[in-house]
Amino acid sequence: MKLSDGLQTLNFDKDQFIFKEGDTGEEFFIIEQGEVDCLKSLEDGQFKHVRTLSKGDHFGELALINNDARSLNIKSKSEVRLLMLNRDAFTRILGNIE
Repeated sequence: MKLSDGLQTLNFDKDQFIFKEGDTGEEFFIIEQGEVDCLKSLEDGQFKHVRTLSKGDHFGELALINNDARSLNIKSKSEVRLLMLNRDAFTRILGNIE
């Protein structure tokens, strides 16, 4: 299986959460178009802006690889098109590399 075989395309409108801090990390994402904001939750329910990611950037790999919860909130800053690789496809690809 090739990486491109496991990728799915997802579209998000502006200001949609792609995932939230604490969610289970089951997917890895590559930004094909648009921008997303990485946000840290604060105790008062607000968010601290950590960074903005744009076309060609990726996110979500650490939670996927480490089987851990998401450490940040990811929210679309504009209309966004993402390429997503889920855990099953990721595992199959790794199995073909070894």
